[in-house]
Amino acid sequence: MAAAQIELKPDWARISFDFTPATYADFHYFWLRHNCPCLNGCRHTTTKERMIDASVIPLDIRPLRAVVATTVSEDGEGDEQPAVAFFWAPIATKDDSGNLAVLDDKEHVSVFPIQWLRENAYAVNRTQSHELPPHDTNLVTINYLDFVAKYPANANKNPASENVKLDEQGSVLYKAAVFDNLKNYGVAVIRNRGSDTEDIIYDFIDSTADVISTHFGRIEHLHTGNVENANNDQLGYTNSAVRLHTDLCYAESAPGFQFLHCIRPADQGGENYFVHVESAANYLKTEVSLRAYELLTTVPVKFDRKQKHFKAQLVNPILRLSDEINTETGERKLAQVRYSYFTQAAQNNVPFAELREWYEAQQVWDKLLYRDDFQIKADLQAGDVVIYDNFKILHARNGFTGPRHMAGVYFEASDLWHHLSQAKEQSLEIQSNQRD
Repeated sequence: MAAAQIELKPDWARISFDFTPATYADFHYFWLRHNCPCLNGCRHTTTKERMIDASVIPLDIRPLRAVVATTVSEDGEGDEQPAVAFFWAPIATKDDSGNLAVLDDKEHVSVFPIQWLRENAYAVNRTQSHELPPHDTNLVTINYLDFVAKYPANANKNPASENVKLDEQGSVLYKAAVFDNLKNYGVAVIRNRGSDTEDIIYDFIDSTADVISTHFGRIEHLHTGNVENANNDQLGYTNSAVRLHTDLCYAESAPGFQFLHCIRPADQGGENYFVHVESAANYLKTEVSLRAYELLTTVPVKFDRKQKHFKAQLVNPILRLSDEINTETGERKLAQVRYSYFTQAAQNNVPFAELREWYEAQQVWDKLLYRDDFQIKADLQAGDVVIYDNFKILHARNGFTGPRHMAGVYFEASDLWHHLSQAKEQSLEIQSNQRD
């Protein structure tokens, strides 16, 4: 008897068929729920015709679980056949009067014969897929004190004290670790770095370089009652939540990197979270909606910063693709995301008949970004630093109470990569010498 294996992914199931040649197919969960063959509300008990309306199936539906099972033919005769059973939480369906009602059952079961799934498969041996964005905070976290304990600049210095320097080797290895995190994930969370923002700046750039000054100033002091910065009439200087965005979307040359240094955490709330946009965009394209991806990469959006003493405007797609084409795939990689709900102006350059489709694409995108399994979360404490790629990482914070204070600094990407790549090369030399 032919068998099957099931692998439940976040948005679809992969079912492997034990046929010759061996094959597998991917099935969206909403497609499976819509095609449920049961006679308990989904198919007519006599005619077996579909009764369930596609409009009642949530597009983000997921099964509670799935198991390999067996079933018999529709006429009830013959041998048992291999099948796959999906168990769902109840959903609202239309009754005979067309009103929505939830069926009175704890779980809804859909049993699909393997042969039927194979005959109706629409993604057989699909190879172009993308995993979820990185969302494990441990992957991107570095504890500065771990390096201090091994490589203090002064052996008599207390490693737990403030702003302890590293010796030359420790500094190289620490910066190489930051390099790896930024290359692999676009973000690095550095615990216990210290209290001196100016000192921390030169973890990431040469002493001959400097940060990018903006219309806010050289260093932003993100706290309520801000008097240190110009043009402080913006969300960052309030205690409101600031949802996912990139900075300075309205600037022709947006900064490549930013770091936030926690001077004082909030009494309650104020947690930071991040999304790796390149991974999220690839996931959108291959796993969720190619059409939404196409709209977000082609439809120009107006970003408009209007403050009392500063105005700037720029028109660009939310996802800007590189001009270079990959010769192997024929596709262009993501070059930059510009995404800021609070500086996004009224969308008035899309034809009336197409505007709904564009809004639907943005809603699909938004819902992905705010999923827990897309986000890296970091509750920063005093002395912690987070640095991230402003072209590839979305960042946000929750609302808070209390005198939370963050120092924000921008870098040119070329300055940062020049400095950290040198440390990376030196670290490889150190490791090579240690092996010899």
